[in-house]
Amino acid sequence: WMPLLRASMHSKNETIHIAQWPSVKEMHLVASRHYAFEGQCFVISAGTVLTKGEMIEGIKSLNLSNLSAIELINEIPGNYDDNIMTGGSCVIAPNGDFIAEPLYDSAQIIYASIEPEKTIEGGLILDTDGHYSRPDIFRLNVNTDSQINVTFSNEKNL
Repeated sequence: WMPLLRASMHSKNETIHIAQWPSVKEMHLVASRHYAFEGQCFVISAGTVLTKGEMIEGIKSLNLSNLSAIELINEIPGNYDDNIMTGGSCVIAPNGDFIAEPLYDSAQIIYASIEPEKTIEGGLILDTDGHYSRPDIFRLNVNTDSQINVTFSNEKNL
């Protein structure tokens, strides 16, 4: 979802990118396949499989005195064993094709064989960090120093 971050990662010539989503819905697949093609890398898209009952048991394991969260989860339509998060994990090749198709509604490990040299071949088709990046007119400067994203100021000093 972050074009400038993608550009910075593509410049590092990733071979494998991990795209971790709560659950891999259709637009997450679109974004993951786009990332694979744009970056000419393999993308492992990982999604969670989680039942309503597992959510409830997870909250119970915290031994909280206030169980309003469980009441809230009980309001979600469906039964105790119904999936709330449906997974969708898959492996995508640099051309955007699936090496391992999305797996839904089943908590399993997926396996795929990749050919790292495909990332080099792909760079001959689409090289977003090469001439397609138009370094004659565009430049992306990435500051890798540690940053604080929230600061507080005294109103008198504003």
